[in-house]
Amino acid sequence: MAFSPTLTVLSLGGGVQSSVMALMAGQGAFDRLPDCAIFADTRWEPPSVYEHLEWLERQLRFPLYVVDNGRSLREDVKALTNHSGSRNYVDIPVFLKGNEGEEDGIGRRQCTDNYKIRPIRRRIRELLGLKPRQQVPNGTTVELWLGISTDEAIRMRTSRDRWMVNRYPLIEAGMSRKDCADWWAARYDRPLERSACVACPFQSRKRWVETKRRWPELFAEAVEIDARLRDGLALDKTPYLHSLRMPLAQAVAHDEAELGADGQRDGFGNECEGHCGV
Repeated sequence: MAFSPTLTVLSLGGGVQSSVMALMAGQGAFDRLPDCAIFADTRWEPPSVYEHLEWLERQLRFPLYVVDNGRSLREDVKALTNHSGSRNYVDIPVFLKGNEGEEDGIGRRQCTDNYKIRPIRRRIRELLGLKPRQQVPNGTTVELWLGISTDEAIRMRTSRDRWMVNRYPLIEAGMSRKDCADWWAARYDRPLERSACVACPFQSRKRWVETKRRWPELFAEAVEIDARLRDGLALDKTPYLHSLRMPLAQAVAHDEAELGADGQRDGFGNECEGHCGV
C-alpha cells in the first residue's frame, strides 16, 4: 500500500530548487500535492526574495505560510546577540583567522536551526493541532519535502524527529540545479535566484559582488556589521564575514577585480538538512 502521511509539507527556501519543486508539485509532477508550503523568514533576505515570494504565492495550489522565530537575524547579528538574546555571541558561521602560527577556522553555524528549522517545526506541530511540548501521537507522520537537487545530494539527511520523514522530490526526478533553472526558463519570463541571507558567510564571492552592485545600502550595512564583529566579539581568533578572512569592503573590492575567474561556488554544502540556499 502506498505511503500516506498525515501531513505533507513543502519547505520553501525561496530560491531556484524549492521554487521549481513547488511549481512542479502544483502541476502534478509528483505523486501527491503538498498540504502546504512553509517559508522560514530570517528577516535578512534580499528584496528580490520577498518580491519573488509574493509572486510565487499567487501561483501555488496550496497555502504558503511564512514563519519566523520571533526575532530578526539581521538585528541580532548587528547587536552581537544570538537567537535567545545572549550577548557577545552570534549564530552565523563567521570565518575565523588564527593568530600567527594558528590554524584558521569557522564559527559554529546555528542560524539554520534556530531561524529556519525550529520555526518550521513549530508551525508543523500547530498544523497537527499539538500544544507546546505535547507528544506527537503514535501513527502521526509528516512528510517534509526539501528542495535538494542531484548535485547537492550530500546535503540529504534523515529527519531527527521519529514522526517526520524527509523527502527529496527533485532527486527522485533526477534533476540538478541547472535542470531546475532550465525548467524555469522554459516556462517563466522572470528572474529566479538563489535564496540566502544578505550577509551569509556561506554565499559565493561572486554573490557578494552582486550584492554590492544591486543593493549598495544593504552591502554598506554588512560592511559595518563585519567590522562590528571584530570590535565587539571576544574570540580567540579574528572573525570575518568573507571567506578571504579580510574586511568585507576590501575583500569584495579584491573580488570585483577577479569577477568571473573565481567565486562561482558557495558553501551551502555545509548546511545541514537543506533549508538554506534552495
